[in-house]
Amino acid sequence: MKKLIILSLFTLITVFTFSCKKDDKSHTVKYTIQGTAKSTVTYTDQSGNVQTVTNADASWTTSFTSTNHGLVLKLTVVSADASNVGGKIFIDDNQVAQSNGNANNIAISATLP
Repeated sequence: MKKLIILSLFTLITVFTFSCKKDDKSHTVKYTIQGTAKSTVTYTDQSGNVQTVTNADASWTTSFTSTNHGLVLKLTVVSADASNVGGKIFIDDNQVAQSNGNANNIAISATLP
C-alpha cells in the first residue's frame, strides 16, 4: 500500500510539472491614438496596472513587451474638447483592436496570447 501511495504521488508530481510548462515568449504591445486635440488616455501596462496620461497629444503612442499571457489590454481615450478620437491596439505589429474615431471617447480591448 505504501508503494502505491508513493507511486501515485510521484505520478501526480510528474504530471503537474510537465503539464504546467509556461510559454516564455514575449509579445510587443503598442497603443496608438489619433484625433485633433489633447486627450486623457487610460491603458493597461505590462503588469496589468492601469496607467493614465492627461493632455496626451493627438498622435500619442506607447509600447512595451510582456510575457503576461492572457493579460487583458484596455485602451480608453476621452477628448479634452469633445472632438472625435480614435485608437488602436497592436500585438507583435498586428492590429488586434481599433476604433475609427466617430466619437469623442472610445474604449477598446484585446487579450495578450
